[in-house]
Amino acid sequence: MDAPDKFLKLRQENPELIYDSFSVISEGSDLKVKYKFIQSEKIVFEPFIIFRDCTLQNIKNNYINAALFNIGMIEMASYYKACCSPKIVIRAGNLTSEQKEFWKKIIYRGLGEFLYTNNINTSEDSLFYLENGNGITFRPFEKALPDEVLIPVGGGKDSVVTLELLNGMKCVPLIMNPRGASVESARTAGYDNYIRIERSLDPLLLELNARGYLNGHTPFSALLAFVSAAASILYYKKYIALSNENSANEGNAFFSGIEINHQYSKSFEAERSLHEYIKKFISEDTYYFSFLRPLNELKIAELFSRHKKHFSTFRSCNAGSKENKWCLKCSKCLFTYIILSPFLEDIDLTGIFGKNMFEDKELEQVFFELCGLNGIKPFECVGTISEVNAALKKKISLYKNTSLPYLLEQYNKRTRTENTGSENSFENILQGYSTDNLLPDGFRKVLTENL
Repeated sequence: MDAPDKFLKLRQENPELIYDSFSVISEGSDLKVKYKFIQSEKIVFEPFIIFRDCTLQNIKNNYINAALFNIGMIEMASYYKACCSPKIVIRAGNLTSEQKEFWKKIIYRGLGEFLYTNNINTSEDSLFYLENGNGITFRPFEKALPDEVLIPVGGGKDSVVTLELLNGMKCVPLIMNPRGASVESARTAGYDNYIRIERSLDPLLLELNARGYLNGHTPFSALLAFVSAAASILYYKKYIALSNENSANEGNAFFSGIEINHQYSKSFEAERSLHEYIKKFISEDTYYFSFLRPLNELKIAELFSRHKKHFSTFRSCNAGSKENKWCLKCSKCLFTYIILSPFLEDIDLTGIFGKNMFEDKELEQVFFELCGLNGIKPFECVGTISEVNAALKKKISLYKNTSLPYLLEQYNKRTRTENTGSENSFENILQGYSTDNLLPDGFRKVLTENL
């Protein structure tokens, strides 16, 4: 049975998904939150999240409950996609009509890649209906927070740049499910401590995936936004400084009447919506924004290249993340290699990745996808097609009279007859600065001083 037929069948067999409840358990200085989503009598999901070493007095007056309830709303998307029920019933809390509109959009757009890859042609209005189930309306946290900064860290080059540039402020890294690269990035940047959060998926979801239920990409960055919002209350930090760049606004393909963007929850459209939602419904004084939003991937790569101490420890590869390595086969690895290549000597690139990726003939297909010369842009957190082409042209110009590596030679042959941008686009892109951002003045000053 193909995915669209399976989609219809599963919706018929599972007419509603229930966000039943969340429970809060104090374990010493840790806070454990367990969620319950009911798909049917036999399919009940109970994932949990743990905030390590947090301030617990806010739990007693229930001010944290709005934040925890909303984590469940976005966590639910991971479980919703298994059956894509036409109705979602919210018993764990109560949603206003404004909140319902927000959640319908953020989940639908966040599942865009999932719908595209499964060829499920639907709309925001028809995917699911949200119904309240007589739950409690949670008040947002209303107290002022100290002017301190949470920096979510994933271990890639972008969060390294944020860690380094904001080092003079009162900052603390936030790491969810810590791995080697994320911990080392914080430590190498000079941060002795970090906020540790652990998220656990219900293993039943993996079992359903193995049994052929629907599966695909979910908006992880939106989940991180709501986890960070709860952390801003629990750890008393006003600012949440993300490291999402302007390049994340470019999508991958058009389908079902909308642009499909793997990075939708990293886009400025999503950032602005999340910022407003968090302030209105979770914590009035929490300020959610992306510090790197004015910049593109090319400029961020140039800034990262100034911090050689991170070359051996950062990792931008999702496929190799569990083993803390570069897989050297995915579009993310190749993109990172490309975008850094104009700013680093080949010896430094080889030192980071272990080989010259431009010599790998097996990467030719994904290489031309990144360039926009084959298929669609890969569904990964990669920069724009124009940035890739600008970086490649600049790198080729640096070879002077020496022979080109295999992929660059093939690129030269293709681009003699195909339009991939003007020769001077490198400097134009590198100097780009988007005014579509939410940076507070103090952060804007720090960023511009480092450009």
